[in-house]
Amino acid sequence: MKRYITIGRYQYSITLLLIIAIVCPIAFATTYHIWTSKTASIIINEPLQVVDFPQSIRFHPGQNATINIVIANSATINYEVQLDIKLSDTQYQQLYAQVSSKTYTIISGNNTLLAWIAISKDAPPSQQEITIDFLRLA
Repeated sequence: MKRYITIGRYQYSITLLLIIAIVCPIAFATTYHIWTSKTASIIINEPLQVVDFPQSIRFHPGQNATINIVIANSATINYEVQLDIKLSDTQYQQLYAQVSSKTYTIISGNNTLLAWIAISKDAPPSQQEITIDFLRLA
C-alpha cells in the first residue's frame, strides 16, 4: 500500500494530509468562535436604600416613638423587607426596648415606612445611637 501521494514533484504523507484535513476545520472553528465571542461585565446593584430617617429621637421611659423611614427602590419590581432597628447598647435594648418587627412591601420609588420603638417605664435615662437597616426578603 502506498503511503505517499505525489503532487507535482513533491511527495506528501497520507497520514499528514489526513491530520491537516481534520485539524484545519477545528482550528478555524475555534478561531472564529474566539474572535466573534464578546464578553461584558455585569453588575447587580442593591435596589433598596435608606434615604431618610430622623437624626435624633427624644422621648421618656414608658413612651413609644414613631419613626418615619424613607426607603428608595430603584428597581421596577416590589420587594418585601423587614427593618433592623438597633440601639448602640444591645443590653439596654434587650432589657428596656422593643422595636417594630413588621414586614413591609417596597414598591418602585420612595416609600415611607412607619416604625416604632417603645421604652419600658422602668428604663433608666440613656443616650443611645440608633441604627436602622433592612433585610430584603424577596
